Amino acid sequence: MSKICTNCGRKVQDEDNFCPYCRSKSFRNQNEIVTVDNSVVHRLFYWNYGGKYVLSKSKVAAIIVFLIFSLGALLSNAPGGILFFAVVFALLTYVLGFAFHQMIKKPSQPKIDNNDFGLGQDLIHFLFFWQNNDGGYALSKTKIISHLIFLLFFAYALTLPELVLFTQILFALVFETPAFFIGYGIHKIVNPNPQPTKQIQPKREPVKIETPNIKPQPQIIRKQVIDEYRDYKRRLDEESQRFRAKEKSARDMIEKRFEPPQLTYTRFIGGVDRSKEIFEKQSKTAYTMIELADEYSPRIAEELEAKIVILDSINDRLEDLINELLLSEDASQNGDVENVISQMDELIRSVKDYDQ
Repeated sequence: MSKICTNCGRKVQDEDNFCPYCRSKSFRNQNEIVTVDNSVVHRLFYWNYGGKYVLSKSKVAAIIVFLIFSLGALLSNAPGGILFFAVVFALLTYVLGFAFHQMIKKPSQPKIDNNDFGLGQDLIHFLFFWQNNDGGYALSKTKIISHLIFLLFFAYALTLPELVLFTQILFALVFETPAFFIGYGIHKIVNPNPQPTKQIQPKREPVKIETPNIKPQPQIIRKQVIDEYRDYKRRLDEESQRFRAKEKSARDMIEKRFEPPQLTYTRFIGGVDRSKEIFEKQSKTAYTMIELADEYSPRIAEELEAKIVILDSINDRLEDLINELLLSEDASQNGDVENVISQMDELIRSVKDYDQ
């Protein structure tokens, strides 16, 4: 299972406590249920792709145009006329951008998944980064240079007494805009799909050294297992191997059968995720008990037997899910699959009650 770094947009493993590319500790679940957000912010600044949002350059540009002209209205003797032109030019900007938006192809799914991190973060990505086809972000020299050109000519415009703030901004934009489009053309020719800048930072190497210590796995057992528990360890190994194979088969079949972000897909893949969480917790506890035991204890043996029964039950439920997915070929036959998922949830709840 993987999650997505909210800083650089890269996929990382679920057990990682921080992103190996940018060292951020902020993540979001790749398979989380996505609900349509009809907030004012999303309506004003984003495009909606099946319940997921991508910052709209057309809308942002139209809002910027409106704000610039509105600033001119505040500084003029005829604010009503300037506000009229602000609305007209903002609508024209939006219509042109929307027409271009309709002509280009839909963004790749990784791009769609790696957006909507909050308006502030998305605006920073929009102003200073390129997004590649894998969803990651690379720092844009073209955008940075264009903004520097704007600041340079805006500073120069401030020395011209005949210009007011509104016209000073327009003066600087006249020089920034062509600089950006020239740089953008060069960028598309030289580097059509940039790799995320943070992926090649030298700090990646120390992170790799720390990764094995983040989540100890059952295979860390190095101590000699006493004879009375060898059979339990063998059965644990068999159940773990069986679970890995069935988990992979279940995920592959769910992804082929249902497309995210359908609620059905989220429901089924969520059931597999919960099964994995419980299985790993139970197996890890069992392995630890075997590792730390210096002598045979009937109580420990009884507890190990109970956990192996739980692991076997989870594997049986996964096998039932795979069988139902194989037997049901259309959406009208999803009832049996739903029933298996419900049984898996019931098993998970009973295990959690057992642990309390």
